[in-house]
Amino acid sequence: MKEIPPPTVSTRDENRYLFCQMAVELPLQDFIESAVKAGWDRKEVLAAVIDAVDNLMPAAGANTEVVAAAWAPTEAGMIAVALRQ
Repeated sequence: MKEIPPPTVSTRDENRYLFCQMAVELPLQDFIESAVKAGWDRKEVLAAVIDAVDNLMPAAGANTEVVAAAWAPTEAGMIAVALRQ
């Protein structure tokens, strides 16, 4: 699995979320590929990852703003909803 690079911007940078997303995307793709190679269907893996992250958000003590930003209606969010169905 690829290493996740550390943040390169301050916590106040308005693009920090995007930098974080870019940092975790390749390792996440590797993880998904590993699950697919193990025999799981790609759509079910993606839906399972989405549900697992959804379950982890409250446990992480995420505040309302972070949750709102993470689940803002984006193309990815729309795809996530479609994959769950």
